[in-house]
Amino acid sequence: MNMPSQELNQDQSTETHSPQVISISSGKGGVGKSFLSVHLATHAAAQGKKVLLIDADLGLANVDVMLGLQTSGSIRDLLNDNASLSELIISCKQGFDVLPGGTGLYELTNLNVTEQQVILDNLREAGKEYDLILIDTAAGIGDNVLYFASASETALVVLTTDPTSLTDAYAFIKVMSQQRDVRRFMVIINQTEEMDGHITFKRLLSVSDRYLDVYLDYIGYVPHHMDVRKSIQRQQPLLYDGSDLSRHLEKLFDTLLSRPRDNSRSAGLQFFWEHSLASSLDEEEDDNIESMAATGTTL
Repeated sequence: MNMPSQELNQDQSTETHSPQVISISSGKGGVGKSFLSVHLATHAAAQGKKVLLIDADLGLANVDVMLGLQTSGSIRDLLNDNASLSELIISCKQGFDVLPGGTGLYELTNLNVTEQQVILDNLREAGKEYDLILIDTAAGIGDNVLYFASASETALVVLTTDPTSLTDAYAFIKVMSQQRDVRRFMVIINQTEEMDGHITFKRLLSVSDRYLDVYLDYIGYVPHHMDVRKSIQRQQPLLYDGSDLSRHLEKLFDTLLSRPRDNSRSAGLQFFWEHSLASSLDEEEDDNIESMAATGTTL
């Protein structure tokens, strides 16, 4: 039976509506990942998007500090105290919402599968209220990082021209592609100039093309500028202040947000959240089997 076009369009929009979810990660710490996360959230909110920034650097969270927010709860309360997500989310004056990750909480640095499921359920429900969800992950290739990054629609990798940063960014991309089946990455080179940014990206692209089956999308570079340190010290984003750096960031984020969504991942975001969870379950089962084999325990 043919469905009237109006009803068909309504059904399709209902089925395919989902927030865009972007993870911001880095192989190496100290490359400006959280700075870019906060400013991307600020810019997207100024464009009229309803934005949630999740500080997923669990145990060493700092987004709330960068924004000068006073927080009384964190993701730990979601896991341990049965708090609702709405109780923990903070609205900041820059126009977007923040889910704090918690600082100095060692127990959050390695979530188990049950805890991942709790977060998954809450984010899936919260996602209905937002146009854009940004996940500021920890640095490195820990379990939490892989979980959050692979549960996103788009993985943004931030690095600098430092050779160790380049090496660690490649390691992150390699692990994500081989263990979590993520094939597309956006890349921003921070604390550099235009030419050095292009050179660094070409080096990353060269080794990735040689050894990995991935697609890297170069978004651009962020120049090294004293205003960045001032912004962090003042706990105030520096967008829309008329400076050259501000205009540069606005253009960079416009480029990022204008990229077409990955239909293979955006069409069913719930599937990818659950796919990420399933990957964690498989890894945990493999670890249990290895442990049993090492101790001589039979299944």
